[in-house]
Amino acid sequence: MSRSLSRRETLRVLRNIGVATFAGGALLVPRKSTAQQATAVLGHFGSANPQTFGKATGAFAKAFGGNVKTDFVTVSAGPQVLAAIAGNSMDVCNVGSSPMVVGFGQGIKMSMVYVEKYITDSECLAVRKDVGIKIGLPFNTSVHFAMLAGMKSAGLTASDVNLINIKADSIQATWQRKDIDGAYIWYPILGDIVADNGKILLKTGDLAASGTLVFDGIVVRDEFKQKHPELVLAYLKEYDRLCTMYEKEPQEVVKVLSPYLAMTPEKTMDYINTFHSVSPKELASDKWMGLPGAKDTGVLRTLQAQADFLKAAEQMSAIPPTFAPYVDASFLAKMI
Repeated sequence: MSRSLSRRETLRVLRNIGVATFAGGALLVPRKSTAQQATAVLGHFGSANPQTFGKATGAFAKAFGGNVKTDFVTVSAGPQVLAAIAGNSMDVCNVGSSPMVVGFGQGIKMSMVYVEKYITDSECLAVRKDVGIKIGLPFNTSVHFAMLAGMKSAGLTASDVNLINIKADSIQATWQRKDIDGAYIWYPILGDIVADNGKILLKTGDLAASGTLVFDGIVVRDEFKQKHPELVLAYLKEYDRLCTMYEKEPQEVVKVLSPYLAMTPEKTMDYINTFHSVSPKELASDKWMGLPGAKDTGVLRTLQAQADFLKAAEQMSAIPPTFAPYVDASFLAKMI
């Protein structure tokens, strides 16, 4: 299973995927191209997601065909994705909307081409049954954004709740020590907390009623998209097929991923049960991505809200006037 990396470990990961760091800033070393064969470098997080399933089964390599060399890079945090794409060391990856808008603000040449998943019950606020007001969560992430949106919706202010910045991999230990009364976090940590005298008070999906969509997106390096649009389309079509398997054949997914990730079948199924994809037809509506040229969509409104949130948290110095140029629905249009 994946875990958060220390700064030293993160730098080592980045070097392994082609990013060299030097004093005074980061120098990103591009991958050498192969004249005879196209190469697709696919990033994925080490959880039981369809990208990992596609790696385990060789599904993406089959979708690309024999003339494409398919490589995989496992990441554990959004900044790794941004650094690899900026360094031409990764072509496609899923990433949360918060690091995504940071990347757009930094001018990284990438585009969002799909919604990887809609976050509903996979990220929740869980509290002790004798609830208090100290809530632990990793700051400047999707759960931080959702927590503040939930507080605003409930009419609460910062003085009503004590939010504590805790790394995701430290949440469970902090909970066990009873240093916090609640945590806003994702699975599998969320499941362990609920099993340890916790109850779910708020699901991220509950925020949709007030117009707040929280999602992870699939981003593509712009140069790769321009050189190999057929591979981007093949990836997204295969991803949609794998998402259908998650919905209709979850036991088959569990059978593959539990031994592959050294997870119990129960924990793998917990992940699958809280994984919610959005069909291409739904994504084409203005509630989500819309079709090419759409200017007022749920995705664009969410990216703008995330940017405002991150700027207020001093994680972004400037916000683009619009995120429309960074959302490419042309592949989605071909899928439907």
